Amino acid sequence: MNGIPIIKYEACMAGEVQKPGLGPLHTEFDGKGYAYTSFFVSSEVVKWKLGTWEVVDRIPTYYSLGHLSIPGGDSKTPWAKYLVAMNKITKDRYLPTGPELFQSAQLIDISGDKMKMLYDFPTIGEPHYAQGIAADLVTKNQVKIFKLEENENPYACKQEKDTRVERKGNEVHVYMTCIRSHFAPDNIEGVKMGDVVYFHVTNLEQDWDTPHGFVIKGSENAELLIMPGETCTLKWTPKQTGIVPFYCTDFCSALHQEMQGYVRVSPAGSNVPLKWGTGDAAPAI
Repeated sequence: MNGIPIIKYEACMAGEVQKPGLGPLHTEFDGKGYAYTSFFVSSEVVKWKLGTWEVVDRIPTYYSLGHLSIPGGDSKTPWAKYLVAMNKITKDRYLPTGPELFQSAQLIDISGDKMKMLYDFPTIGEPHYAQGIAADLVTKNQVKIFKLEENENPYACKQEKDTRVERKGNEVHVYMTCIRSHFAPDNIEGVKMGDVVYFHVTNLEQDWDTPHGFVIKGSENAELLIMPGETCTLKWTPKQTGIVPFYCTDFCSALHQEMQGYVRVSPAGSNVPLKWGTGDAAPAI
């Protein structure tokens, strides 16, 4: 048709599974000669054998089933131990606790001859196509912290005693550290209207899962999320004079809400010198 060859259905069909279910939607493979198909209307997963095209097992999902996922199921060597069924239209399964309803997903054991339902759990949004891989492919290469001694960021500040604030024309560079549960410095003055301020924040933590956030009121950039041992920079241009707060945006400890500080912004052309400090050593602003 219009120069495009049309192949007859019968000519490209290796086989056909007879009466597997109603509303076939998605098929995944286990690498062992079996395929698993989701059935939207009859709400089930059907296991069938390649070559003989016979149904060998089926398991109900109780909801209108959409897509399936076998880790590595689209590869030549899947990890064919588990299958995840991603159900649709499950609005009665979980309480409506937020702006978007949870949907239902189910973990199914496919390691044996018969499929076994292991777990029913919520998933966010309308579940659709998904891929999975073996966890050890990720975990063995996981970086849990960045070693401070290997931090080569030119703006890094690896000790709190080295924190400082420097002016370069109308640029103000704040070399800052963060650790549970304070910033250093946490009080800064001498910033003026017309300045562009760069906060170079180094997370001094060397423990896993202790990131810190940083944002300042009026920032037009996304907040920073700084991993342990990492240095990140946020650019900020003051829009008005006065006292402007900054704070940690990632819960880090019982004193998380105390992890904040202030910048005093003075009028352009004023002679307020740069001053900074932490806690009792901070300038009075």
